[in-house]
Amino acid sequence: MANIYPPKLSPLLMTPEPHYIPGYAGYCPQYKYTVGHCYGKLTSKLLTDPPIARSGQLLLRPNQDQETINNMGTEQHQNLHQSHKVNKKGQKLTDLMVSGYTGFVPRRKIYFSKTYRETCADAVGDFQRQQLKIAAKKQEMELINALQTGKTRAQTEQEKKLLTVNYKTPLKVITANPVPYHSLHPYKVLTSPYFMQNEDPNKHFISGYKGHVPRVQFLLGSNYPTITNCALIEFSQMGNKSKCLTGNSVSEGETLPRIRHIYPSEMGMMPQYTGHIPGHKYQFGHTFGHLTHDALGMSTIQKQAMD
Repeated sequence: MANIYPPKLSPLLMTPEPHYIPGYAGYCPQYKYTVGHCYGKLTSKLLTDPPIARSGQLLLRPNQDQETINNMGTEQHQNLHQSHKVNKKGQKLTDLMVSGYTGFVPRRKIYFSKTYRETCADAVGDFQRQQLKIAAKKQEMELINALQTGKTRAQTEQEKKLLTVNYKTPLKVITANPVPYHSLHPYKVLTSPYFMQNEDPNKHFISGYKGHVPRVQFLLGSNYPTITNCALIEFSQMGNKSKCLTGNSVSEGETLPRIRHIYPSEMGMMPQYTGHIPGHKYQFGHTFGHLTHDALGMSTIQKQAMD
């Protein structure tokens, strides 16, 4: 078993292979009955001792294991090397990708149920085969162009078949003044859903919208556009009722009716009001309503003089 592992620089400084990495919590034969060495040297001794019964195949593979290459087959392995010679731009993509590589590997998402190296080998091989097909199509188009323009002559039967394609290159101009295209459904700039009519089918927010939608927390049991449509209609109806009661109008750019006064002059603020009140933090000794009476009309000194 030790012959398949490459030799290290010094057996005195480095733990000989095979051995388990410190921190490995898997099973090691006869480990709990042996003491007196560090974890690496102890597992190396147990994995190479002939009298100890153990599996011939380790769970932890070495870094330079060739089994993956053997399982791939010689034909696939040669195709990968040939594809790398054709495409010089993909030097980062190899058939021996190291686990932990955080870069992008094309077409790796469609391969699974194997080790990282095996999935990368399949993905890179598939990607390189696609590149070869694209290069072959491009070369075929260049050959068709050369045959149709008379730069080269057809010598094989396959090249003669290329002359019978439906399209001739370069393409001929049909008209000198083409008619501009006008879509039957041109794009329209939509206004905010708050200002749309209730009958408008676009009066909703698309799925994935993270902003606040009024009245939406009380609706459930349907998809997001339907819920937001019902919530906006309900919010518009509530806004119309408030306009009738207060006489305030809502113009474009506003979502709520304008409030004339925040701090009433003839009475104090309601208890548990959490907004800012000018000079309130410097006053004490009275109720909240008395201290907030006419908050903008009288200063703190004037209120203290009245007491």
